[in-house]
Amino acid sequence: MTSNEDPALDIAVFVADSSEAVIGVNNALAVAAGLHPAQLLGGPAEGALADSLPLGLAKLVAAGLDRASHTGAYVKLAGPQGEAAWRLMIAVATGPARVCVAVPSTQDRATGQLAAVYAAARRREREATGSGSSLDKAAQAGAKEILTGLKALGFASYDELLRAAVPAEVQPRQPTAPPPEDPALASVWSAAEAADRQVERLQVAQAKLLDVAKRLIQAADDLLEQVEPMAEGAGQVMNAARSLSGSATPLTTAHRIETAVEQTGIRLRALALGVDRSRELVSGQRLMLGIARLITLATLDTLSRSSRLGPADLGLVVPLVGALHTLAPPLAMGSARVGANLTRLAREATEAAGQVRMLDTSLTSWELLAQRFDLPSSLIPADLDAKAAAAKLDWLRDLARGAIAQTGADAGPFSGAATGLARALRYAPGFSFAL
Repeated sequence: MTSNEDPALDIAVFVADSSEAVIGVNNALAVAAGLHPAQLLGGPAEGALADSLPLGLAKLVAAGLDRASHTGAYVKLAGPQGEAAWRLMIAVATGPARVCVAVPSTQDRATGQLAAVYAAARRREREATGSGSSLDKAAQAGAKEILTGLKALGFASYDELLRAAVPAEVQPRQPTAPPPEDPALASVWSAAEAADRQVERLQVAQAKLLDVAKRLIQAADDLLEQVEPMAEGAGQVMNAARSLSGSATPLTTAHRIETAVEQTGIRLRALALGVDRSRELVSGQRLMLGIARLITLATLDTLSRSSRLGPADLGLVVPLVGALHTLAPPLAMGSARVGANLTRLAREATEAAGQVRMLDTSLTSWELLAQRFDLPSSLIPADLDAKAAAAKLDWLRDLARGAIAQTGADAGPFSGAATGLARALRYAPGFSFAL
């Protein structure tokens, strides 16, 4: 299958069919696992992974594929124990096949923590089988132990681990694989490079959006901290207004302040929830883009090692391109959701700013009344710099609008690039029956 034995990118690839049997494997995986390709082909997909991994990990991976068609895991490949390095493996279900791509991990601290989590899961599985439980029950216990361990590390879910891990692992990697020697693959190579460049551009855009989301959250939280004490102040105003006689004006003003404080808090809490949702959506996009980037790098690496087109190349390149097509629709949908959520945030920020300005007017009215009725300063609520708060909300609105403009470079171009790659592959000699 290959003419270049040097693993320039050291990307291990294997493909499994619907029965979990390995139907394709590259030399990088065979070398890393310490096995001959023939020892892996036809065997179970787990045969490529180290025996020390908990059974529950396979449960979590399968659940992710069932739910979203893509997932990942930190693994070690089969081979001499103690020598195998940690790798991040991503898996994409495409049609009847499952494509797995594993790259060496750069996150030593994370894998060190996971090693302890996996060891605890393995102990739990051994206890379960030792007490007569089936392997499936033991795997369920192991999966539960992994999730418990992840929560102790600060991850609320397995998906949250992946949202942190995949972008971190993909970021430093560059497509250093050389072009293929076979001129017949030139158009396929160019299309794969275009897809990779598009993914890289989208990664940069989504990283900026995540930074915007963090700033939005901080701004909303700061404003909430300013407004929350106003509830107590509004109560003071109402009590003072009730103590005044001979005029309904103070009570009317107090009611206006109380309502303004309540409505401002509601608006800001809604804004904070929307901002948090924005961060979640952007993190999901970064995960998807990281997976797509690993697939494009694996495609480039596989093409670069092809001395000629043949069944082995077909068994890897076609599923990899199929995986890109599987990822394109959820990427486009996720981009649309990010844009819609940011649009809603801009609208809510504008409404909250108007509410804060109303509160500012009400407070000014009360201060004038307090002076008129000679009320003690203790009955005037603690200062809320409403003008500054409204200005911050305007800034927050503009920030959201700017982020909306960034989502203009959405996943549409990537979908087009993936289609172009499939088209180039379809017309490459030897691949005409592939797609």
